[in-house]
Amino acid sequence: MDGISGVQARIQDIISQFQGPTPSAIDPSSAGPTSGAAAGSSDFATALAQASSGTMPASGGALNRAGVDPVQWAKDFLTRLGAPITASNVQAITAWEQAEGTKASYNPLATTQSGFAGETQFNSVGVKNYVSYQDGLDANVKVINNGLYTNILAALQQGNDAMAVAKAVAASPWGTGHGVERVLNSQNA
Repeated sequence: MDGISGVQARIQDIISQFQGPTPSAIDPSSAGPTSGAAAGSSDFATALAQASSGTMPASGGALNRAGVDPVQWAKDFLTRLGAPITASNVQAITAWEQAEGTKASYNPLATTQSGFAGETQFNSVGVKNYVSYQDGLDANVKVINNGLYTNILAALQQGNDAMAVAKAVAASPWGTGHGVERVLNSQNA
């Protein structure tokens, strides 16, 4: 990180883990009801309340850019899919999350699935921000079960080859392309 802009970018990454992608609280041009310390503290209070009420799984590690613990989210996703929680499957899903690299709130696989209360559009492609961990998980489970991703589901059901899952993602209409393969290859380099 170089200078003030690097520090500001890191602060924004930390803030986005608690309040999702909103105008930067450190950018003076983003004045308004969603900027400043008051918005950050109320969103932090909401996140804290969710964590203490059990509606959001406790993080076992660092949160990714989407605001979730990547390993826990992968395990929860696999559980909801009825796929085995194996080292290969967790590796495949966490590599997929990394390949997406999104800051879309509670949406580490960057789905465009709509129909959830309070969702907002994250980008021009239609990737969504969700207001809760559960909504993000539900949205990703719903879309992967819509009939277009049977190849991914089949690879996850095998549970023994992260690269097979990556190749299934690449061959699907999901939009990640060969990103998961690249992440897995970089892990093996």
